Amino acid sequence: MDSPRSGVAILCGVLLFALCATTAVVWPVSARAGAPDVAGLQVALRIRGTYAGAIDGIFGPETRVAVRRFQRREGLVVDGDPGPRTRAALGPFARHSLGSRPLHRGTFGWDVGAFQYLLTRCGFSVGAIDGYFGPRTRTMVVRYQHRAALSVDGVAGQATIAGLKRGLGCWEIKGRVPRGVTVSGIGIGGLSARWAGIALRSAFAQPLRLRARGRDWLADPDAFARVGVASALKRAVHAHAGEAFRLRVFVETGRIRPYAARIDERVCGPAVSARLVGLRSLQPKISRARSGCRVRRALFIRALVHGLARLERPVIHVPIERVLPTVTRANFGPVVVIRRNAHRLYLYEGVKLVRAMPVATGRRSAPTPLGRFSIVVRARHPWWYPPASAWANGADPIPPGPGNPLGTRWMGLSAPGVGIHGTPDAASVGYSRSHGCVRMYLRQAEWLFRRVRIGTPVIIVPA
Repeated sequence: MDSPRSGVAILCGVLLFALCATTAVVWPVSARAGAPDVAGLQVALRIRGTYAGAIDGIFGPETRVAVRRFQRREGLVVDGDPGPRTRAALGPFARHSLGSRPLHRGTFGWDVGAFQYLLTRCGFSVGAIDGYFGPRTRTMVVRYQHRAALSVDGVAGQATIAGLKRGLGCWEIKGRVPRGVTVSGIGIGGLSARWAGIALRSAFAQPLRLRARGRDWLADPDAFARVGVASALKRAVHAHAGEAFRLRVFVETGRIRPYAARIDERVCGPAVSARLVGLRSLQPKISRARSGCRVRRALFIRALVHGLARLERPVIHVPIERVLPTVTRANFGPVVVIRRNAHRLYLYEGVKLVRAMPVATGRRSAPTPLGRFSIVVRARHPWWYPPASAWANGADPIPPGPGNPLGTRWMGLSAPGVGIHGTPDAASVGYSRSHGCVRMYLRQAEWLFRRVRIGTPVIIVPA
């Protein structure tokens, strides 16, 4: 069960803001502004990485600390006053005061963040207040213009901005909340409906805190859910003293799924299998495999939905599972190394030598090619077909049998017309007698055939 004490800090900030508002001061006198400009400041500070609180338009202690942190980082006078120099140092998102230009799709800046705050306060949720006029913000502008009976063009011009500042078309609940009333643990008793609404929106707008593999992220809850502040206020002002009820949160799971996919890409990576790098000292050199990971998206989405439904913001640990590589040094499989000049074939399992066997390689006029290849064809009792070479002119195909030049097994390589095979001419093994292929004793070719597969790497070196 949520505790009413969890809302004390938020209410303190709200009351502090209320006291400041009586003198029309939101931050120090040298930088007067209304609450929308505070929201613009908060957006700019969040983009620069010094503010992690809610975009609520309240210049409270957390916002002041963020200003001081930014000033210290930029080498400015650390006074907590977001004056002209501080605002200039904030960069592009701190430009353009609200009302200094019309806002349309694609624009960004301080004024867009302030405008988004006004829209949200009026009951038109733009999702994340991020200072960018995107398609969702434009949709809310059109809806507001319809309700306020303004010219509907999806552009926030002077009339639209002025209407929002005056509360034109905004549904505002009047009255005061009875003492002791709590909403999802936030104590709003004794507040006017207006300030109670600010307190609830501020509580919900606190970012979700995500943690994975020693790294932290902030996620804006407004990007994934809408909150029923208006209905909660209506119920609160008519509640009995001490009554407690929950704030309704409408989660948009269609927005959470792609976000979970982005977090997966950001946090995790695929497993990396071991691969054959080449030879070292004429032996296979195989890279190390690396494990990967993936976010357990169903559990992560469930945790986000649960976190959005609460006004408390504990750290959400992103559930991750380890992904093992499919190929490691231990299970790498066969590797064939052929030393052409030594007329030897070596079969390895990974880096472990299994057997060395004599072979015949190509003669000087038709040498066995050097390089890295792979086995692409395996055939039992193959036919021999004459190649397009002068030495085979007029020859006929030879069916499987004792006189077949390929013996009983054929292992074709990715080098055209070249393969490893048995031979009925046992006397040629150990010499350079073939037309480019690698000949083996019949029994040894059959033994090798059983241990290699399609894709087995074959490296031929001159040694």
